[in-house]
Amino acid sequence: MGAFSVPLLIEDRLVGTISTLLCGKPPPDRQEYAAELALVIGRRLAQIQAQCAGRPQVWRDGYGSEQRRRALAIAQVGTWEWEKATGVTMDDVGEDLVDLAGLTPRTWDHRPETWLARIHPDDRTAVVEGTKRAVDTRETFALEYRVLDANNQVHWVEQRGQFVYDESGVAERAYGTLADVTLRRGKLEWLTTLQELHPDPVFAMSMDNRVAWGNMVMRNQGAARGVTIVGAVPWEADEALAELGLQEMLARARAAGGTAITQELQILREPATGAMVAYSARAAQVGEYVTVMLEDITERKRAEEIERARARELWRTLKPKILPRLMAVTVAARHATGRSVEIGGSWYDAIQLSGGRVMLVSGSVTGGGLSEAITMGQLRATVAELAALDYPLAELMARLGESEVVTTALAGDLHPHLLLALYDATTGCLSLVSAAHPPPVLAAPALSPRTSDLHVGPGLGASPLAYEITHVDVPEGSLLALSTSGFTGGQTGGGSLHSEVTRLLQSASTFERETSLEEVCDALTDLVTDENREEDAAVLLSRLTRVPRERMAAWDLPWDPQSASSARRKIVAQVCEWGREDLVFTAELVVSELVGNVIRHTEQGPVRLRLLHLDHDLVIEVYDGSQSMPHMQPIRLMEESGRGLMMIGEMAAAMNGSWGARYTPDGKCIWVRLRQEEKESQGQGPAVPGLLSALEEATAAEE
Repeated sequence: MGAFSVPLLIEDRLVGTISTLLCGKPPPDRQEYAAELALVIGRRLAQIQAQCAGRPQVWRDGYGSEQRRRALAIAQVGTWEWEKATGVTMDDVGEDLVDLAGLTPRTWDHRPETWLARIHPDDRTAVVEGTKRAVDTRETFALEYRVLDANNQVHWVEQRGQFVYDESGVAERAYGTLADVTLRRGKLEWLTTLQELHPDPVFAMSMDNRVAWGNMVMRNQGAARGVTIVGAVPWEADEALAELGLQEMLARARAAGGTAITQELQILREPATGAMVAYSARAAQVGEYVTVMLEDITERKRAEEIERARARELWRTLKPKILPRLMAVTVAARHATGRSVEIGGSWYDAIQLSGGRVMLVSGSVTGGGLSEAITMGQLRATVAELAALDYPLAELMARLGESEVVTTALAGDLHPHLLLALYDATTGCLSLVSAAHPPPVLAAPALSPRTSDLHVGPGLGASPLAYEITHVDVPEGSLLALSTSGFTGGQTGGGSLHSEVTRLLQSASTFERETSLEEVCDALTDLVTDENREEDAAVLLSRLTRVPRERMAAWDLPWDPQSASSARRKIVAQVCEWGREDLVFTAELVVSELVGNVIRHTEQGPVRLRLLHLDHDLVIEVYDGSQSMPHMQPIRLMEESGRGLMMIGEMAAAMNGSWGARYTPDGKCIWVRLRQEEKESQGQGPAVPGLLSALEEATAAEE
């Protein structure tokens, strides 16, 4: 026994077979007959309507398995197929989907008009037009609309489908799916309501840069300015939006491929108050739209501006304001902010020291923001305080590296850099030391400007080793330029000024052209202005001259008590020669006390006396070979020791002067500066007559 089978095809689709039970293989004519019979059956079955209108034909039941139907039922999705020839919809949507439209298996006749009647009246026109548009464009259509159930409750369904056309282009059939999307639409409506009532503007931009949708805040803002934003290109509808960079922001969002980009915008002035409104814009591409959400950051920006103003004010108070008038040194300086920082750590200073010496300072603190400025101010004050104590440069750098301000800065990831230039106007010697700071440029008359051959050491506090001091003899009239690394934007190695800057320095250093340092500073600032310079920068220019030889006098004195008397005679003669008779008596007492103390309290010579006439100042210096420093001690009533030093200090203070001591390579120097304006001293007696008797007694005791 055997079975002979032929395929049963309906619309070129295999739906089964026609089989015959035989005892053997049928002859060819019988085989042809069976094939023709299957072909006729397939054509006739395609024309037969099902017993129950709208239900799938029996042969179509194989389109999906029972598992598929269960999955569709769980997902609330059904399938449908419409044929023009019958005018009915053959569907497998299930009772749940039919119930959404207020129908039952008994009342649902599978006709499109019956389903259309259950669509919400506000959505019917859109559904009909969407269906016609899909027929005309031959595109897959997707419609979301509302239907009413038996209790007139609203439900949302999504209908998707595709039309099939005959040879003449007429839609003869359609098929697709129907899904319950009420839950999803409920979430979308909640989100839409949330965005609509959001306190900040929210809108969506189409591909042609038109506002497809905007929430209530955005619409109201446009209405307040008399423009309609929705449906228009924003920068065309409102000229005030043209310069905000919206086009660039949209282009960046589209290029980001769904990744949100953020940009701050200064939007329009409020119509009522005229105040600027600042927003943080967050844009991302969603499908064919770019959604933009604006967060109002006006208050935050105002608070930041107040903080920045306070920080700038603090920074201005910490910066050097007016450089002091120095002996034999003329200075000028400039400071420039960086492109990315308003407040920086670059600074400069000039400090007058004793004996016609000047300390020129250039420094920077790298790290960022207000912390830089605060550290800069603290470091500047520390440098000025330690410099006033007349420490040698090597010891001064060591003490700075161990100071609390440097230690705290390094702990906060701030890095202080410093350059000290100590110039002695009486000898022309320039001493330099650098802590990770670019070397200065020295321009001498008739010589090409050059970068000082200076060993650049590590930053402050970065190494326990001593810094190397460089000594240079500079010609009179030389120009010295100290600049931080940000001044030239890193254009040359070691931070030195580039060739154009050195050309200006060379021109300014010549005696033939008397160019003021202020003009040179302006030219340098204009020359090195660089938009790419991130950090701030400072430059300090100084013209170095000498104390005239006729304003200096020096004597070597023997190690003998009689040297005090000899010193007085020399001082009196020299002061009278300079025409400062008003200071003769005071200078005589001071030098007598200083020389007498040196011989009495030290055991090392020789003794050297130097007298300087610096403008209105008279400086008396006594050198010896001992490094034991003098200091004031509390004076007891019945003791005589210590009274002379106290009287010298009070006398110098009364004459707007000062006194002090500093170490030298082979000992120390004790100095007293006296100042008394000549016009005030004419016709007057000694500066502090109340101390005369005491000073005379002290002098007599020394002799």
